[in-house]
Amino acid sequence: MNLTPEQKAIGKENFLAAIGSSVTRREFLKKSSQENLASGKGMGAYYFRYGEFKDPVKVAILGTGDEGCVLIGGINPKYIKVVAIADIRPYNQYRAFHGDVYSATAAEVRPGLMKKYGYKTEAQAKANIKIYNDYKDLLNDAEKLGIEGVIIGLPLHLHAPAAIIAMEKGCHVLTEKLMGHSVARCKEMARAARLH
Repeated sequence: MNLTPEQKAIGKENFLAAIGSSVTRREFLKKSSQENLASGKGMGAYYFRYGEFKDPVKVAILGTGDEGCVLIGGINPKYIKVVAIADIRPYNQYRAFHGDVYSATAAEVRPGLMKKYGYKTEAQAKANIKIYNDYKDLLNDAEKLGIEGVIIGLPLHLHAPAAIIAMEKGCHVLTEKLMGHSVARCKEMARAARLH
């Protein structure tokens, strides 16, 4: 059926008059979920009965290349405090702080730690976030830095070694996809998770 915009508007008016409300279920759900998300409470927070979060989890980012910077973009500063990063490439370290400058779309998914945490200058950001070239050096300092978890965005062949060391240091681990290079490496990671 091909209706004109005027006919569609009349049909909507008739429908709303028949149900006795100007708010459709879809509009109600859309508006209520937007309000919940804007308030920081969200539908998940309501479902799981989350309250106010006072102390964000202290994490380190291992690998700040393309995927590592995307993971930085997904951080909610209310819940996660990045205290250290590790990457062997100076440009990746720079991009971790400043975000991706190639396009507006890239900057949206890779905004950088300065924007994410509201740091005005790079010096201010570096005073709060320690930089390492080698992820192993960072993990050796995990206890001193108070790191509770790591987000791993390293090349795939390093996921298992880094995750296992992190778990041995008592850190929680989040790896980007894929978890490990092979099923055997994933099983090693699962074994380490059970032990530590």
